[in-house]
Amino acid sequence: MEVTLAQLIHMAPEMASVLKDDIRMGRLSAVRKRGVAGRPYILKTEDLENSGRPEYRELAEMATRAPMATPQRTKRMMVPPSIATRRPDTELFDIVESQHVMLKDLVQVLTQEMRGRYDRMDRQQMQMQELSYKLGQAHQEIARLERMLAERSFSRMDEAK
Repeated sequence: MEVTLAQLIHMAPEMASVLKDDIRMGRLSAVRKRGVAGRPYILKTEDLENSGRPEYRELAEMATRAPMATPQRTKRMMVPPSIATRRPDTELFDIVESQHVMLKDLVQVLTQEMRGRYDRMDRQQMQMQELSYKLGQAHQEIARLERMLAERSFSRMDEAK
């Protein structure tokens, strides 16, 4: 019977480091399963029984007696068979990818243009405020000069009489 290293560690967590070390040193034969995330080690219970260590024999007996619960796959991990068996259309993928890059560049350019436009508008607003202030000062100066002119003209008229 085949058992994964993860299942053995789940059954006897205290044996985890010993099992891993023996697999790495070659004292236990294990095969790495391909096509699975993390490529877990697969061990045979016969190899555990023949290893010569009493702990491994007990572990092999526990593995054969206990029904192994397969881990529940979440919906995120499940792929519909139609998608899994079908090869992706690379030409379509390349087209979509190039469109994505073009849209990304377009958004980047538009963002830069909008920033430039807002900067120009801010500068123009500051200039308008400065000009408005200067215009107000000019109006005050004109009013002062008109008053001075009026006072002089009245004073000359009074002198002429």
